[in-house]
Amino acid sequence: MFGTFYNLNKRFNSILNDVHVSIGLKCNMSKALFDQYCHKILNHKQRRQQIFYLKLSNTRTFGQIELFMKNCSIESFSHLRSLIITNASLAVLKVAASKLKYLKYLNYVSVKRPEPGSSLEEEEYYIYNTIFAHESLKKCSLLEFDDMIGRIHPDMTSTLECLSVDVHDKHDLVNLIYSLPKIKRLAVTCDSTSSNRFVLRHPFIPFGPSLRYFHLAGGDILFEEVELLVKEFHQIQEFSFFSGSSDFLNASCWQNLLSTMPLLIKFRLHVNIFNVQSSIITPLLASFHTEYWLRRKWYMALS
Repeated sequence: MFGTFYNLNKRFNSILNDVHVSIGLKCNMSKALFDQYCHKILNHKQRRQQIFYLKLSNTRTFGQIELFMKNCSIESFSHLRSLIITNASLAVLKVAASKLKYLKYLNYVSVKRPEPGSSLEEEEYYIYNTIFAHESLKKCSLLEFDDMIGRIHPDMTSTLECLSVDVHDKHDLVNLIYSLPKIKRLAVTCDSTSSNRFVLRHPFIPFGPSLRYFHLAGGDILFEEVELLVKEFHQIQEFSFFSGSSDFLNASCWQNLLSTMPLLIKFRLHVNIFNVQSSIITPLLASFHTEYWLRRKWYMALS
């Protein structure tokens, strides 16, 4: 569009200089098209001020993000609202995270599937906590980090309102929630293998005071720990839970817990278990088919 209409006349120039621009460097983008983006848009100072959305990816286009960062500095996109990075190395993510402080209007960051490779724990720690601490950020997604998940600083405070994230263990989960006093929607995959139970801090310290939606996929989290968590969320309206343990197939325990959540509208339970006889599972499933569950249309899934 810019190559075709720019400098055609003053009216077109005025329109093009005011339009908000979204840039998505797609999978399998040719080198020629990439160079065209850099030459006509990304290296044009006026255009960089107009870019509100930027998506970078190394998926099936090896080294594209690194090449982009050699041609353009992320901090030069001063009006950027949304930044999406997929399949980058931790070294690249660390550089990108260090530039976020210059993006005063940034509202949304998504990082997915870092490239595999060895990393230092301080790199992961820096990436997670630097992104979370960005002052203007409201929405964030950090997913599929696998064994490169960053640790959560216990004293960090974030203004995030919506977050999807993988965390190391249930202690990081607790630290995370304490660091998010304004969080409204939280989806967490907790890959915990710790046998130590987590504990909450002083009861007068806010713990998810604004949380409305909570999704938790747990590793070795106990029902009693889930109960301890969600009872603190006094504003919760939607709650979903995913587990691989049959310990969460007790309808009576769930009913007692959910009855303490007066604002709850939606509840979803998904339990994924293996090598369990149907004679054991059938009565457990039947316990979720009582009037309490059917009246609310709350259904659980078992696979």
